[in-house]
Amino acid sequence: MVGKFLIAFVCTWIGAFSNLLAQEDFNHYQPLCNKGPVPKDFSNSTLNKIKQDSREDLKSLTPRKKQFFVEQINYSIDEILYSGNVTFGDTISRYLQKLGDKLVAGNKDLEGKLRFYAYNSTDANAFSTRQGIVFVTTGLIAQLTTEAQLAFVISHEIIHFQEHHVLELYTYATKEKFYSYNERARFLSNYSRENELEADRMAVKMVHDAGYKPGEINKTFDVLLYSYLPFEEMKFDKTYFNTNEMYIPEMYFDFKRTEISAKFKYNDYLMSHPNLAKRKEQVTEQVSRFRDWDKNMLYEDSSCFFYIRDVARFEYVLNKVYEEEPVEALYAIYILEKTYPESAFLANCKSQAWLDVMKTVVQKKKPGYYTLLPRKKARYYEGQISILNQFVNVLPKNGKLAVGLRVIYDAYQKDTTNVIARKSLETAIQLLVKSEDFDLDKFSKRNYAETLVYLGEKKKAANSGEKLRTDEWDKYAVIENQSKGMTDGFEIDSTKFYMYGIADIIRDSNFLVKFKQHTVKSTLLERRNEEFNLMTDNEQSDLEYLKYDEEAHLKMDSMLVFQPAIFETTRSSEVNVYKTFKTRDLIMKEVKDNASDLNIRVKSLSLQKLDTLDASDWNNYALLQRSLTRAIKDHENDYFVLDLPDLNRIKKLYGAEKLLFLEYQHAYAPDLYFGNVLLFTVLLPVGLVYFPIEILSGHYSDWQFYVLDLKTGELVLNRAYYANEPSTKHFIGSRLYGMFHQLKQAKNDY
Repeated sequence: MVGKFLIAFVCTWIGAFSNLLAQEDFNHYQPLCNKGPVPKDFSNSTLNKIKQDSREDLKSLTPRKKQFFVEQINYSIDEILYSGNVTFGDTISRYLQKLGDKLVAGNKDLEGKLRFYAYNSTDANAFSTRQGIVFVTTGLIAQLTTEAQLAFVISHEIIHFQEHHVLELYTYATKEKFYSYNERARFLSNYSRENELEADRMAVKMVHDAGYKPGEINKTFDVLLYSYLPFEEMKFDKTYFNTNEMYIPEMYFDFKRTEISAKFKYNDYLMSHPNLAKRKEQVTEQVSRFRDWDKNMLYEDSSCFFYIRDVARFEYVLNKVYEEEPVEALYAIYILEKTYPESAFLANCKSQAWLDVMKTVVQKKKPGYYTLLPRKKARYYEGQISILNQFVNVLPKNGKLAVGLRVIYDAYQKDTTNVIARKSLETAIQLLVKSEDFDLDKFSKRNYAETLVYLGEKKKAANSGEKLRTDEWDKYAVIENQSKGMTDGFEIDSTKFYMYGIADIIRDSNFLVKFKQHTVKSTLLERRNEEFNLMTDNEQSDLEYLKYDEEAHLKMDSMLVFQPAIFETTRSSEVNVYKTFKTRDLIMKEVKDNASDLNIRVKSLSLQKLDTLDASDWNNYALLQRSLTRAIKDHENDYFVLDLPDLNRIKKLYGAEKLLFLEYQHAYAPDLYFGNVLLFTVLLPVGLVYFPIEILSGHYSDWQFYVLDLKTGELVLNRAYYANEPSTKHFIGSRLYGMFHQLKQAKNDY
């Protein structure tokens, strides 16, 4: 008894000390990154894994299906490992490994056979693979409340591996090739109902043997049920956005909270998983079968778990920002700021989230016409986050711009040495200039409090019979006052609070200089657009073609070549694994040879030589993967600044200002179906012409070239080509030479 008390006492002090360290770490938080030696899961190539696969667990399959399954399952898992979302040697992965080792301790069939990795995603998910890899998403960890719940989730996945349930994934592993990595991860955790129930039952025993509390197991299903909600349900503070300069009336938060609608009992007839009510009921029964839960009860050091959970929650914020979900990011930041109000990381993410809000109301000007930025489909939110969502949605255009500018400006003033904060402010100014609704003269040069004092004095003077009387204003003065947020009776129009929220900013000389610089640039662009509008249709068409052609003239004397995305597919859209790797190697060789012929210096960050990559290489790879994904997703309308310091570092490291990323997909599917073959065999003279044409023209090649400017973070080229050509050295080399020849050229000046 005394021993247990001492252990608990020591652990409490260790936990308190860890919290102090955590506070300091989170104030200067750095995103998850790879550390230490590279595991074989990463350094061993896919082809080697296929060759080394023992296949002892595949005896039920025919040799052909066995080979196909091994190829596809290894290829699919490596696609996830190399997605940039999986980390090794990081804080979470090390914690998961220790927890997993604890759960299988004493089991000779499992000890030393399982590897655990953090999978960076906002999805609440976990899945195991046939190879003995267990992935746990940061999104799931962010939602949990105790280590016991995480232990149950991991035990569940260990049972899937132990009982060979992964073979049930055969259909998913062979049919779903072109989904995102997160979607593929969902497929890899899609087992049958029987598998799920069996894993739940056996996981209870594993958690019991490890010494965890039984009461926490069933709560895991609550986590799964409500995982679509933010990781906390915290009432939103109506004064959260208020500062000495910005005052937002509370009526803007007087919305009815959208009720939470999730239910445990739902119709699971057409679903692969049993509903959560059935799973919870079965686990409750299984827990009751063990009468000695307290006998081997171990002390649970929760401080370590809560630290890991906060890491996962910080990653949740970052992922939501990358996914361009500003409301979810802002609500998560609001929750975390309660504990970490001085976090520079959260401040940077908040600025980026507001940039994403601001850009939704800005018109992007193109030659000859105006178009609204494409807006994402409105999200439906439940719970407390629905209050924040309604506030953001109800803000008028100038309201979004003013509140966003206020938040971003204050973040920069708090730390003017913060590169991201400075870039966020400059980007916000660009958005203001591009907006046709934003006019500095319309905003008050007094803040809310100052305006109240001023109007009070004016009303007092008017009532005493001095010159200015509100009932004597002409209509022009009335209109001007109303545009600035004033009522007819010398009162502030609370619906236009934002007109008083940036008074100090529009008096800031540095802000005004930047605003004027971007205004001049915008004016020059408008003049060019006006000149374009005066041209004839033929002249406009010729100029557009010329500009399209010269978009690729980037004067590139050097480039960093990123790992290309190559797919060689069959008629049935399956990936031909061996041919895919052969074509990838051919393309990388042709890239280097053709660039050399044109005197373009090439550095590469690819997965061709996995055994030569260290942790820093994998970190650079993951960063570029994530940055490219965001840029490609919204290349015309993106204003993303979080990656700029790291992109600039990579630019210096590799000595190249531009990054080239290419996608290539080739399929050979000639139109030689049974009916066609039969028809043209009968019509032999026609068939002698038809068959050679179909055989030669049955190739389909899709090329996509992207160029990312490592200095600005801008995607400066997005060019697609389609051709009926095979994936041979001649055609690939010709296509690359033509592209590189354009990239080498400089633009003409007009």
